[in-house]
Amino acid sequence: MSGRMIWHDSRLLGKAPSIAANTYVVDATVSIDHAIGWIAYFAKSQGTLDELLIMCHGYEADFNLKNQTCTGEPHGGFGLSICDKGLTMGTVSKLSLWYVTTPLINKITIYACAPADVGPGNRGTSADGMKLMSLIAKTTGAIVVAARDTQTYTHLENPSTKETIHAIDFGVWEGPVFEFNSSNGAPTPTSPGPMR
Repeated sequence: MSGRMIWHDSRLLGKAPSIAANTYVVDATVSIDHAIGWIAYFAKSQGTLDELLIMCHGYEADFNLKNQTCTGEPHGGFGLSICDKGLTMGTVSKLSLWYVTTPLINKITIYACAPADVGPGNRGTSADGMKLMSLIAKTTGAIVVAARDTQTYTHLENPSTKETIHAIDFGVWEGPVFEFNSSNGAPTPTSPGPMR
């Protein structure tokens, strides 16, 4: 488990699984700048991180930004609901802290709903998930793994004590999954298998 870290926004209900040496839990009160800085600090303390696992909700909406209309069908691609401001086209440049002279993280796997989606009329806009995932890869120098479709996950807590009975488990991926190249951000379809 050494060399792996989970970045979990607690608005994604459930306890993070024990599959990494370090779990950093955040919510809407934690500054995105602080979180990115803390992850950079931890990655440096390890030399590099083999993998950062991001567990959060993905922003979805039914907007066609080019036509300025509502489509009636929600799509992802609007970013990740993590920390106070989220990880979006407006905040992605902050990840440059993870790539000083060499990348601090080798791979970023995103467990969220539809981060690589592009709804009708959203290609090239702030809701182009493929472009956002590509920018994350190019900005950090890390391989990025992300899905196009809404993802399901399970977790189980005792309703009276709130004790975790079963940690977050995303199981198998729903829909197409892409691996974004760490140097040019180009997407390639991949089959990463279940969360491990």
